[in-house]
Amino acid sequence: MGNPPDADARVEPAEESPLDTEFQLIFVLEPDGFRHRVLAAATSTLKQLKDQVTTDLKLTPGALKIPELDDACAAHGYDAMTFTLAHAGLIANNDQEILLHASVVQVKVGSSEYKMPDAIDVSVYSDAGQLLNSFPVQILKFTGKKPYLGGFRHKISDQIFHHASAQTVVSKQKVRLGPPRFHRETQTRKSVTKSAQTQRESGTQMDRIDVAIDSSLDREVLPKPYFNAEQLECLRMDSCLILQCHWRAYRARCFVHAIRAKKLDMCNSDEKFANETRVSLAARQRKEIDRRMHPQSHSDFEVLYNELDNWRLFEISSLDVGLSGEARAAAMAAILTKETKLLQTIDRLKMSANETNRKARIESMLTVLSRPKQWQMSDGQIKPVETPFTIRAKELSDLYHGLKLPLATVDERLDVLLHVKWTVKEFESALTRELIELIDREADMLNRGRSVKSLEGLRKRISNLFLQFVETPAYNPEAASLQHVLGNTPAMP
Repeated sequence: MGNPPDADARVEPAEESPLDTEFQLIFVLEPDGFRHRVLAAATSTLKQLKDQVTTDLKLTPGALKIPELDDACAAHGYDAMTFTLAHAGLIANNDQEILLHASVVQVKVGSSEYKMPDAIDVSVYSDAGQLLNSFPVQILKFTGKKPYLGGFRHKISDQIFHHASAQTVVSKQKVRLGPPRFHRETQTRKSVTKSAQTQRESGTQMDRIDVAIDSSLDREVLPKPYFNAEQLECLRMDSCLILQCHWRAYRARCFVHAIRAKKLDMCNSDEKFANETRVSLAARQRKEIDRRMHPQSHSDFEVLYNELDNWRLFEISSLDVGLSGEARAAAMAAILTKETKLLQTIDRLKMSANETNRKARIESMLTVLSRPKQWQMSDGQIKPVETPFTIRAKELSDLYHGLKLPLATVDERLDVLLHVKWTVKEFESALTRELIELIDREADMLNRGRSVKSLEGLRKRISNLFLQFVETPAYNPEAASLQHVLGNTPAMP
């Protein structure tokens, strides 16, 4: 047997490992700088640490981010459940506090992806904790609009929480229009029974020996046969059959009418489409004929020249088949003569079209210059506004139209010439001097009684010079808007 230990001898406790020693961690939440202190050991995992901080601060799970530990976890190839503080080099060191920076992910309002399931499994346990049964329970979801009862916002995560209302089907409260029932006067009223004597009285007199009663207006009332419940049920069934019969006939008529209306609409649409096609073809044909009879644009004359060339080639090809020698030469000369006449006709049409287009361009130019400005008011409406420049352009346009009118009397023509002369006499230039000289020459020839035909050339020169006067911005400021280069206004001619 060994010697017993001394009474004074003490058992030394085993030295605690540094990995199991708890130390203090201080988390600084950015950007507010809020500090939170927790106790952790070197063996604590990153997930346990985040769960502890999230539980203490009542944060949303997964909203806490620790950049230092998260980066170290990703660098070592661990996950949050296996990465410990020892892997990051965080071990207790003489009760020294360790400072870590953390941030909370901002959660937008309504960004929760939670969706209530249609059914849940409910388990029933006994008092001893044993599972007795498990069965599904269907969830009746609330589909209405819940009232807004206010809420609060988390200062750290900025997440908004709303006060919840009862998730039951909202039923409208019945509005009672009668007297109030839950009232003191209603519940304490005393009821009194009273007899009443009506104003209309009646009585019955029976036959007696000493009383004569007139029975001429009497009538006998006999009861009808008794109508029992079975007969009432048969009457209901017959009435239902009659209603069904009429209803089915009505539905059949509606169906037939719908088919007839659909067929009629199809026929009408086909006829309408045929009419529209026929009208469009006729309009296109009239347009093509009008393009050849009265050409106006460059493309119209291209069509005429192409058709003339095709006609010439067709005639020449027909001559190559059946004729030769002198007969072919005579036919070629006839074709050339006809082609020359057609080209002359096309040239005359081109001259007429150029004159018509020139008049149209002049009228369009005068209309653009004399129309009022469109200004937007403060209320958003567009109002036409006459400016001094547009009024001046309108007056010059009227004078030009007066020069172009075929006036019947000499006095009317002299009056127009006098207005034009006083208008251009306000300016001193070569153009105005020439225009005044031509106006004086026409007035002198009119006084001498010259014919209108002999004055056509002179009047055309006056109209062209006055049109040049209207198109010059120095005399008509509104004409500056027609200049191709802004700020390059030509000088007075």
